[in-house]
Amino acid sequence: MKAFVTVFLLILAGYLRVSAQENYRVMFYNVENLFDTSDDVLTQDDEFTPRGEKHWTKDRYVDKLRSLARVIDSVGGGEWPLVVGMAEVENRRVLGDLTRKTRLARGKYGIVHQDSPDGRGIDVALLYRKDCMEILSEEFLRVAFPEDTTIKTRDVLYAKGVALGVDTLHIFVCHFPSMRGGEKQSEWKRERAAAVVRAKVDSLFHINRDAAVVIMGDLNGKANTPAHRILCPQAGSRDYRSGELYNPGYYLLNASHGSYRYRGQWQTIDHILVSGSLLNGKTSLRATPKTEVYSASFLLEEDKKYFGFKPFPTYKGPRYTGGFSDHLPVYIGIGK
Repeated sequence: MKAFVTVFLLILAGYLRVSAQENYRVMFYNVENLFDTSDDVLTQDDEFTPRGEKHWTKDRYVDKLRSLARVIDSVGGGEWPLVVGMAEVENRRVLGDLTRKTRLARGKYGIVHQDSPDGRGIDVALLYRKDCMEILSEEFLRVAFPEDTTIKTRDVLYAKGVALGVDTLHIFVCHFPSMRGGEKQSEWKRERAAAVVRAKVDSLFHINRDAAVVIMGDLNGKANTPAHRILCPQAGSRDYRSGELYNPGYYLLNASHGSYRYRGQWQTIDHILVSGSLLNGKTSLRATPKTEVYSASFLLEEDKKYFGFKPFPTYKGPRYTGGFSDHLPVYIGIGK
């Protein structure tokens, strides 16, 4: 009996070691205004310059890069994340500095990025481990408002690649229009962005219903908004079907924690959606059925007005606080 138990434990330990080796994390992080210190005459970035309202200096910029690298390293849980979706990055230069001049250099990350028409010059981006993923193609989907051409927002990033050497993974990174002007009054803009993403996803499912799709981003809305329902009508279902999208973070809808805190109330507006094929075993890749919010204590500060804790931001209005971001990262596990 002892021999049997010993053999069983050895087999189990070996299985767990293999599982740990084959599982990686896919994360999304709104990094709160990752700007360089130079003035771009084509965008409204003046406040993030040494002489601007934020007094954004080289020392503060370097500290921000190091802080973000620390977060990404920590979210990896001992293994560099497979991919990192990011929102509110100014340009490719800041991504290059982040991936080459911080501890992230050891992760050997490649970059997918393109400047978007956003007035402030903030974009989405994707970092991917070049030793674990090969990018086959990339595309930037424009969210247009022909009825009012003064409205400018971030492009949607779409990248197609082979992940972990076993299967094709389709990745979208989004930062939907803000709630400026009121949540209800601005929801139509986020519905427009959601429709753009959904149309592209449907074209992928038309070719292959088992396509492995991951959509991540700051959708500027919770999991029950009209825009979210366009994107993910099956949001909280556990009847995982190929050709459909699901939100493994739907359980956070009424939770007492989340990725963002507004007036003392936690909510999750940062999401990772996955196709049913990543949950039902129809692809060589597997995703975990639960989105996690990374809320390490170093990312939080005391909420003195509303009590409890909140994300530790880099700025509070014009005042520099030296924190990480006003959002917390979210992640899922993925493996083979």
